[in-house]
Amino acid sequence: MGGQVPEDTLARAVLTFCLDGADALMYATIKGARGAAEALRLVIESRPEAADHDAAMRELEGVFLTGLSRWGRKPGNRALQVFRRSVAGWHARLRCLPSLDWHGLDGWFTMDGVQWLIGPRDAAWPAQLEDLSTHKDWAAPLCLWGVGSVDALTSCQSPVAVVGSRGVTDYGRSVAREVAMRAAADGHLVVSGGAMGADAAAHWGALDAVRQRGLDAAGRTVAVFAGGLNHIGPSSNLRLFEAIRANGGALVSEMCPDTIPEARRFLLRNRIIAALASTVVVAQARLRSGALNTAGWGNDLNRVVLAAPGDITVPHNAGCNRLIAHNESIILTSTTGIGEFCHAPHEPQSLRAKPASSGPSQSAGTGETSGPELTDSQRNLIRAIRSCNRRRIRATPDALLAAINTAASKTAAGAGTVGIGQVMADIGALETLGLLRYDGVATLAKRQ
Repeated sequence: MGGQVPEDTLARAVLTFCLDGADALMYATIKGARGAAEALRLVIESRPEAADHDAAMRELEGVFLTGLSRWGRKPGNRALQVFRRSVAGWHARLRCLPSLDWHGLDGWFTMDGVQWLIGPRDAAWPAQLEDLSTHKDWAAPLCLWGVGSVDALTSCQSPVAVVGSRGVTDYGRSVAREVAMRAAADGHLVVSGGAMGADAAAHWGALDAVRQRGLDAAGRTVAVFAGGLNHIGPSSNLRLFEAIRANGGALVSEMCPDTIPEARRFLLRNRIIAALASTVVVAQARLRSGALNTAGWGNDLNRVVLAAPGDITVPHNAGCNRLIAHNESIILTSTTGIGEFCHAPHEPQSLRAKPASSGPSQSAGTGETSGPELTDSQRNLIRAIRSCNRRRIRATPDALLAAINTAASKTAAGAGTVGIGQVMADIGALETLGLLRYDGVATLAKRQ
């Protein structure tokens, strides 16, 4: 049953199946190729048992080294040696597929449509995930599986993550639920990990706001899992998961169906929670809580991190107190003051269908005629490239980011700033469309 999932997204799902978790080497390979489908073709053709595998392997290595350079990493012999070992593992995983005719595997990867599957080219993809590509060790997820409303992921430009230990006290549970309820009441998406304790309290708090204000006014909630979505747990939270789905939220994972949620995968899951959010609130955490890992990712990604202080004689509060003492978070002084650290209240946003076009269209405000429909941020990127060219400035991602935000600050609407993740996502999308070339500096195609 083919054709249900876009080719690039399905290729990313197959490549994810080849991995054992987040893999910067695969991310670089896709970045060096002309999309995920080409990267997958080379991985398949470079198998030892494949005809002309040596030539395909040389081409795959070249693509990888190109991707490293585009990513701003330094290619070298050591990186190539590590890559070759990883490719051997990818080949081994390919043998577990029901077929190498991967174009017909969309039903297999979505459990016959029970789960939806999206990639960076899909309208529902949260652009802020690309901020993870700036980290030296791990990269953004290749794709996301989900159940529930896919619109939930883009229903808020700056979601709020609320996390904490599984073994919270009533105090921690109350903080998590109240913060999440107030954030959702203001229309913000609430993100957490679906676990017992603080996570569950946060999700229930967001659902409280939905019950009080209705789906049209209250923010949704999204739970991010460490394994395949047919292995979600704990079982004590199954009623919660059903409530999330029934109230416009979603359950998501970067892992293929049937992936076991092993302990090491939870730390990788935490990076997605932090990347989705603009504000990370730690309601209560012990010194060895995974919530501190999420807070660390939040700081690495330049998110606003807040921690609720607690009684210094209670071990449950030691993690939050340490975050505050080490200046790794802002102190949360009140559950009613979360609005000070979030963007303005708003109604949840929904995906707007793009108008069909029977021919070339005039891109508003850019002066170019083009076939593909561009988003506002992509048109702003084109303007920024032209601005850099006029000023004889190299159109690097940092220069483009500064130009975009400078232009936004001068608009009457006072638009908010964008992040480097959005800039890189737009560069990739426009490069795929053939509208620009990127080798560390963005150059518009001649027809632009």
